[in-house]
Amino acid sequence: MATIPWQFGNVPGPKKATAIDGKVAGRLIKVAKRPLIIVGAEAMSTPIGNGKMLIDYVIELAKITKAPVVATSNTLKAFLEREFQPTAVMASIEVTDRLRDPNWSIDGSDKPHDLVIYVGITYQLQSQLLSTIKNFATHLRSLSLDRYYHPNATFSFPNLAEDRWVENLNMILKVLSGEGK
Repeated sequence: MATIPWQFGNVPGPKKATAIDGKVAGRLIKVAKRPLIIVGAEAMSTPIGNGKMLIDYVIELAKITKAPVVATSNTLKAFLEREFQPTAVMASIEVTDRLRDPNWSIDGSDKPHDLVIYVGITYQLQSQLLSTIKNFATHLRSLSLDRYYHPNATFSFPNLAEDRWVENLNMILKVLSGEGK
């Protein structure tokens, strides 16, 4: 379980992500009061086994947690084809910029988010989004569900083989549904 950046140009300084597994990620999501899930285009093309794509996993995660989902514009059609209506459609850069405001929430309520979950966004872009959260939205914790280590996140999986990554994703669902202790 390597905790070095997957891309060597991504060296963020002394503060790096805590490498976690699926059980810990599930517990983090479970205790979050107002999580937010941001989904990028790679969720449509990343298989996770059993004929499912990463976007199917995100829908299942959103249904279990009842967390609002922000779909990037290119993922909206895939969500709607699966009869799932995301909370908002917004560019990942735009939603990350708005998250810098400690009083902002995607649904307009007076309760801000406390955990932002990034999934299905290209490594380089996600790195910059997480850097923005880390440096300019210190009221938030961030979690990357990528299979590669993201040092700019608060929490990230280490660099994982595909099968281990899928095991960790499934463990999150088990913890959230009460099966994985």
